[in-house]
Parts: sequence; C-alpha cells; structure tokens
Amino acid sequence: MSNTENNSENMNISKFAARVLAFITGDKDAILAARNEKLAKASINGQISALESSKINAEIALDTAKENLEKAIYPSVLIANQEGYYNNVIGAQEAFLDAEEALASINESIAFAKELLETRF
Repeated sequence: MSNTENNSENMNISKFAARVLAFITGDKDAILAARNEKLAKASINGQISALESSKINAEIALDTAKENLEKAIYPSVLIANQEGYYNNVIGAQEAFLDAEEALASINESIAFAKELLETRF
C-alpha cells in the first residue's frame, strides 16, 4: 500500500472512529453548547433592540425635561409665589438630572451588550 492510500485509509478510520465515539458517548454536550450559544446571542440581540427603543424614548424624555427646566427658570407668566417658583425650578432640575441618568444607563447597557457579543462569542 502506498503512503497516500495509507493516509486516506487512516483518515477514513479517524472519521469512522469519531462517528462511533460520538454515537457511543453522544454529542449532547456539543449540541447543548451550540444551542445555548444561539439562544444567548438571540437574547442579547433582543435586549439590544429593546434598549435601542428605550433609548429613543429616553432621548425624548430628556428633551422634554430640558424644555420644562427652561420653562421653569423663565416662566411666561408673572411669578406670584417666589417659593413656588423656586420649587418648580428644583423639581424641573431633578427631572432633568433623572432623565440624563436614565439615558446614560441605557447607553451603558447597550455598550455592555455589544461588547459582550464582540468579546465573548
């Protein structure tokens, strides 16, 4: 037998042996790992999509909070109650900061999810 025929025969035996071994031991671990990878990627991609949608809403909320803060600082009517004016400004400022924080949190979550996909899969 030539070396080429011998190598070919060994390769067939190797494939055969691998198939027999897979049949005997089962490919459960490999199948489970492949399925988990698909499910994990789908889950992360789904979360990214949901977060992108939330991001749009958070950007709108931030714009609204900024407008409300401007309106609170510069009212279009006479300030009849000074304490009320100041409380409105403080409330609008807190709403603006909350909106900024919410948007930043969403951006961080999106970045984390994208990094997870890029570095772990």
